[in-house]
Amino acid sequence: MKDNIFIQKHSSSWEELKQLTDILDQKGISTLKPKELRSFLYLFRTTSHHLAYSRTHFQESDIVPYLNSLIGRAHNHIYAVKRGNLSGIFKYFRVEFPKHVKIYHKYILSAFLIFMIGFFLSLVLVTMNSENASYFLPQTMIENIDWDMSSNEAWDYPLMSSIIMVNNISVSFKAFVFGVTLGIGTIYVLFYNGAILGALTGLVYIFGNPVHYWSLILPHGIIELTAIFISGGAGLIVARSILIPREYLRKHSIIKGAKEAVSLVFGIILMLIIAGVIEGFFTPLDISPNGKLMFALATAVGLSLYFSIPYFNKDN
Repeated sequence: MKDNIFIQKHSSSWEELKQLTDILDQKGISTLKPKELRSFLYLFRTTSHHLAYSRTHFQESDIVPYLNSLIGRAHNHIYAVKRGNLSGIFKYFRVEFPKHVKIYHKYILSAFLIFMIGFFLSLVLVTMNSENASYFLPQTMIENIDWDMSSNEAWDYPLMSSIIMVNNISVSFKAFVFGVTLGIGTIYVLFYNGAILGALTGLVYIFGNPVHYWSLILPHGIIELTAIFISGGAGLIVARSILIPREYLRKHSIIKGAKEAVSLVFGIILMLIIAGVIEGFFTPLDISPNGKLMFALATAVGLSLYFSIPYFNKDN
């Protein structure tokens, strides 16, 4: 077979491999659909055989360096091993995490609405009748609440910080993992924790000092609750992948949904650590309630700017 006939016969498959390799070079392997990935692997093997044939029969032809270059580029995507490094970690928190929050914002917003339904329902019930708080809060907790909320003497900062982080991570983990219960567990965790906060808030407005209360809740709560909403959104992603596989087989849909949800997890953990540190070390300090509320406002503005990164970056 002459080289021009060989080129004419196989050039379309080489061009297809080139196009897929261009996509991988620019956007990475995660952008390829399963069908495209299978085509890429098939074309790589086929073109490798064409290269071997060309080296034997068309040694002087330009086809050999062309195919050699094409196979070399594709080979990098098949056998390259990604090494974890600091730049990759920084890129995740700087770009990838806020980008994924933007992509899955509808699920996160749904988690927020579920939480707020629980919050407002319990808030209304408790403000109507304070005895209704027992439906949402343990009786011992209600009886032992310090309505003054101003004593910091008993605080062990490192201990409280670690306890708070463990509790918040536990709630977020449940909101995420319970997505496998078709979302029922996730909805329960979000609703129940919203109801707890609403009942406590209702009691404060009846018996306590709301300004001092919010100065204790909001400095860490802005970040903490946002992390829980994102965790709930991740759980709803898993639930959707089980219930509505769309064009995928259910097995493949679940795998895809799990990967999408996991893309949010590391950012959630960092947010909870920051919230725990604030609650354990900043909240108990002898600072005026207004000063703490100003700090809370600063955290809200900071989070808004951070999650706005994808909207200002045209590449995302």
